[in-house]
Amino acid sequence: MIVTHVVLGILIIPAIVIGGDFSDTHDAKIDLLLKKLNKPAVKSIKSPYGGIIDCVHMKNHPIYDHPLLKNHSIQMKPSADPDKWNNDTSNIDEDIVTQLWTINGKCPKNTIPIRRTTRGDILRAKSIESYGKKYPNNIPRRKPANSTNGIHEYANLNVNGIFRGAKATINVWKPYVQMPREFSLAQIWLVAGPPINLNSIEFGWQVYPGRYDDDNPRFFVYWTADGYRSGCYNLDCPGFVPVNQAYVLGEPISHVSTLGGSPDRELVVET
Repeated sequence: MIVTHVVLGILIIPAIVIGGDFSDTHDAKIDLLLKKLNKPAVKSIKSPYGGIIDCVHMKNHPIYDHPLLKNHSIQMKPSADPDKWNNDTSNIDEDIVTQLWTINGKCPKNTIPIRRTTRGDILRAKSIESYGKKYPNNIPRRKPANSTNGIHEYANLNVNGIFRGAKATINVWKPYVQMPREFSLAQIWLVAGPPINLNSIEFGWQVYPGRYDDDNPRFFVYWTADGYRSGCYNLDCPGFVPVNQAYVLGEPISHVSTLGGSPDRELVVET
């Protein structure tokens, strides 16, 4: 009996030390990721939903984290069909969705509003390395007609052609989502290339408790350049250049449609 106690003591002591080292390393990795994602802010605005919106100067835009875009010159308007592009948000229709963070302030000129990433955001992911990425079960794939595996159910309308831009008007709802890792969304989805090297950008709204810890519909973008082996949500990794000051990726949409209630609320997305 004495021997048993001695053996247990020897086993427990290293476990405590290893656990402490693991915790310190894990925390350090989170701190490093937070430092990378949260750029220096010219101004910070408190969101009514509890988050912080940082106004980041264009010279610190997350796109410059991409090794191929270190010397990139950001264009505020696309070079193609510039006369058709309207980035003026001063006369937005009241039935077009807005975000409530602007009631507490607006970002100065030459800055972009970015939702500040928190420690809780990262801890909700399956791992630090997977933060901001889609889980395999959440990637849409074509299935046999007789498949009973409802991993990812969706309906879409396809249009094929050569495009220099796209625009969609999407009704905004707040659907019930049963499990934290489930989500519901409506989006415009631009794709090119074979599935194994799919080049895709998706944008619209989503209800995703596992990512945002609530059931609010939120404005989002997801992109990939290689069939979902890389890519991420919003600005969690560099891949595209948002410049609009009226909307924040990952921030809740303030007005939603209801059955028999408020009129349809719409999200207009354009690229």
